[in-house]
This record gives sequence, C-alpha cells and structure tokens, in this order.
Amino acid sequence: MPLQLFGIVLGLLTPTWLTDYEAAVHRAIESKKDLLIYVFDEKKRLEAAVNHPYVLVRTRRYVCLKIPVDYKLGTSELLQHEAFQEMGGKPGLLIVSLKDEASPHFQHVVSVLPDVPSRYAWVPRIGPEEICILLDLPDGSLTQRSMIYALAVHPERPQSIMGQLHPVFVEHAFNHSQKQAREQMQHHADLLTASRMFQEKVGIAPGSASEVVAESWGHWVGGENVLEAAFSCVDAWRQSPGHWSAVSRYHRYFGYDLARGRNGVWYATGIFAD
Repeated sequence: MPLQLFGIVLGLLTPTWLTDYEAAVHRAIESKKDLLIYVFDEKKRLEAAVNHPYVLVRTRRYVCLKIPVDYKLGTSELLQHEAFQEMGGKPGLLIVSLKDEASPHFQHVVSVLPDVPSRYAWVPRIGPEEICILLDLPDGSLTQRSMIYALAVHPERPQSIMGQLHPVFVEHAFNHSQKQAREQMQHHADLLTASRMFQEKVGIAPGSASEVVAESWGHWVGGENVLEAAFSCVDAWRQSPGHWSAVSRYHRYFGYDLARGRNGVWYATGIFAD
C-alpha cells in the first residue's frame, strides 16, 4: 500500500480520544456504544499498543476516553471511586457498559486491564494482542469477562471459550460461584439437577454437562483484584489434569463466572455441555 494511502486509512481508523469523562459517558449513551478508557501515567507504556492498527480497527466500536492516572472527577480522583477500585489506581484500560440501557450491566465497569505484572509467569504483559482480546470479549459482567479474558490469554489457548456462551450456562456459573462465595467453600453444584434444567431449557442430552470449580490463591499473599483472581483460578485448573481436560476441550455451550467471599477468596465456576 502506498504510504500516502496508508496514512489516509490509518487516519480513518484512529478514534477521537475524548479527555472529559462526563462528556465521554454522554456520547457513549447517545451513540449506543460502550466506553473504552485508556488511563496513562508519565511512562505511557501502552501508547504504541493502543495505537496498533489491529487495535484501532476495534476501537471504532467504542467511545474512547484518554485520561491521566490522577484524573479528577469533581474533587476526587476517578480511579479512587468505588466503581473503579479493581484498577488499583494503576494505568491501563477499562470498559464501561453504556451501549444498552436494558442490559443488567448498564453503567457498570465490565472489564479492567491494569498495566501491572501478574504473579503467574504465563500471563502476558499488555500488548496489542491482549488489547484486541479485551475489546472482542462477549457481553457480560466484570467477573464473567475477566474469566474469559484469563482463559483467552493462556498460552495453551483452552478451547472451552470457543463455543457458545449460553445465558443458561452463564446463569448457572453465576449462581454457583455466588453460593461458593457465601459458604466460603469450594464445591461442585448438584449436576444431576443442573443437567435436567439444561435439558429442559437448552435441549442437551441428559447427563452431558460437566463442571469445574476453583478458588483463588492470592488471598495468602495479601489479596488480588478480579483479573488476578481469574488468572489464579485458571492456574489452579492447569495444575489438575482432570480439570484442565474439561477446560481445554471445545464444548458446544459454556459459561464462566467467579465471586469473592467475605474471607477474601474468589470462587470460580466453569460449566460446559456438548
């Protein structure tokens, strides 16, 4: 492609980065798009990755906001608000659901990607590929999308997230993760009863559902945010051949979620059927 033409194409792809949070929220709601927030510090480590052509193509689906890490909303720093606590006050990327007022996730943060190293060596630092994965995640809650992101960036590319993210399976994963968190104990659901429900609502064969559960490990070293907890649960499954066999295989339907107990432990559920 001639350089002049390439420059024109790149110019068409490059989003308009707003710099005012309230104006960006208003535009996102008005245009029925989610809000992508790029938070930078003085190093601006993610600048090249955010402006990669593959990323730029995807940002057209978002209203884009670029703010410094100490950006203030009123008299308080934006990242210190409760809604943004999973960023830990760090630079990185986050997504706020604003495209559908009927969504249960409307006006909620549905993805966080703080630019900090993970304690798990297999987790990649943020680059263009990781941002593309983030921007392509299916609709869902912060916990659901964090689980899917953690699986998507695993170097072995587990195939369980390649099937259909079915709302009935998502509901099961949500309910059972919440139950584990309330009871502060990792355990499996009643799969016989769940399978009957899946058979009735989805039409799968009786007894064809399988489930994996996990609890995060990070509470032993001072706690973890939702994304690090998702990495922790995926890492736990990787240590178990039986669990990893289910997680790494393709399934026609799947659902993932996790929830934090009052003890600081996160509890995850993955549910599948062929």
